[in-house]
Amino acid sequence: PFPVIRIPTMLTPRIYAGSLLYMLLINFILVLLSFRVFGGIDIFTEFQALLGLLVVTVLAFLSCSVAYKFVPKSHRPTFYRIWTFKEHAAQFWWNECAYDFDFNNVITTDQELIRAKMPTWCSPYYAPTDKIHKFYNDNWKSWTDDSPEWFDNKFKSLVPRELLEEMNKKDGAKASFR
Repeated sequence: PFPVIRIPTMLTPRIYAGSLLYMLLINFILVLLSFRVFGGIDIFTEFQALLGLLVVTVLAFLSCSVAYKFVPKSHRPTFYRIWTFKEHAAQFWWNECAYDFDFNNVITTDQELIRAKMPTWCSPYYAPTDKIHKFYNDNWKSWTDDSPEWFDNKFKSLVPRELLEEMNKKDGAKASFR
């Protein structure tokens, strides 16, 4: 029901892997329940349904095994390492994210925008606040002097108040756009 909690970084790898295993195994229980409690369907028997489900489940495991085999050995430990959302934000969103959507839902590859957007959507608890504050300190003046296309009132209104106050202290000018 909540797609965002299906992200491994939100659940930790163990819980995520456990939930995948649960979803594969619960299917067998659901098939048994549907045939034994609710009478099943007339198209095929309980045995045929379980056999079909077994074949599909084995194919899923084989597919995962093949996919895992082609993962570079240097990246395989990332399947097991517990990576909190704070680490995910600091590593992936700050360093590795190659594209994102701007505020008009257009795909952008502008790394500066991807980093500048972080405080607008990421909770301060998870965001790499030191990096963000340094980034804003280094770039705010150039953004106000020669504004990039994305540095509009919509963007400025989404910047957290605490960050704007820090820009006020540094710049001595009013950075609030609310």
